[in-house]
Amino acid sequence: MKRLFVLMVIMAAAIAAAEAQRTDSTVPDTPTAQQGQPAQTGNQGAKQAAPAAQPPAQAGKNGRPMPAAKTPAEFKAYQDAVAKTTPAEVEAAAGAFSTQYPQSELTMLIYRKAMYDYQMDNNGEKTVAMAKKVLALDPVNPEALVTFATVTAQSTRETDLDRDERLNEAAADALKALQTINTDMLIPANAPPDRVEAFKNSLRAMAYDALGTVAMVKKDYATAETNLSKSTELNALPDAVTYLRLSVALDQQKKYPQALDAANKAVQYSADSPQANNLAKLERDRLQKLVSAGGAAAPNSPAPTSPAPNSPAPATPPPASKPPQ
Repeated sequence: MKRLFVLMVIMAAAIAAAEAQRTDSTVPDTPTAQQGQPAQTGNQGAKQAAPAAQPPAQAGKNGRPMPAAKTPAEFKAYQDAVAKTTPAEVEAAAGAFSTQYPQSELTMLIYRKAMYDYQMDNNGEKTVAMAKKVLALDPVNPEALVTFATVTAQSTRETDLDRDERLNEAAADALKALQTINTDMLIPANAPPDRVEAFKNSLRAMAYDALGTVAMVKKDYATAETNLSKSTELNALPDAVTYLRLSVALDQQKKYPQALDAANKAVQYSADSPQANNLAKLERDRLQKLVSAGGAAAPNSPAPTSPAPNSPAPATPPPASKPPQ
């Protein structure tokens, strides 16, 4: 998912320009996950004199309004929490904030930042824990649903005693995310519509990738093919690991020419990931022999029998892209 992180950076620059025009200091910016940096808030450093009764900014089309602070003091406490520089500090700050402001809508945003920060820190266990914190406060939050589904699907192995439970939960959350992305994503008033839609599509791509990964572990290769193909179609920046999974799913169904095409793309897009690139080349070379031989299985070259493409993925993939601010 590294290429999707590039999309996050691209979106951040465009959305930041629009967000800088906001004047309502009672509404916090969306926490970022960019390289573990603290979230930047609109009019940061300016005098914060917004009255507590000032209404929150309205969401753009097909989304929900951003949560708002009820008082300037609450917003200042929120700013201090999201300014922490390590995931553990952000998590601790979220707990302290929730104690100080038990009815605040902003607690969820602080835990969401902790989720993204742990994700960028490649800490899958903590990423899942923070996603659960967000979902406990906002059960339809599509970012937390996609994050939980993706990390859980990619970290589950065939030998896990709770394999089916984990896979079923990941699939359920991915499906729920697909239902809520267009209606329940938090969208600031000035976020450019094209950037919002790009972010939604990146979340959809990750949801379908999670569903495809679940199917791979279950050896349901036809379902894996369907979902992984949808993921590749939605990705603005192609992801090598998704193409590698797709190649294996097609290979298992003896769709060798299509599998070879996916393997070639996996090789092409994995130049910055040696492990994924090596696996993609092995799969490509095997398929080239099969296609040249008219589809007959090459000696000593069995088709992959497990979702080995999970292995080049990090323990927790980077977020799809930076949430609109």
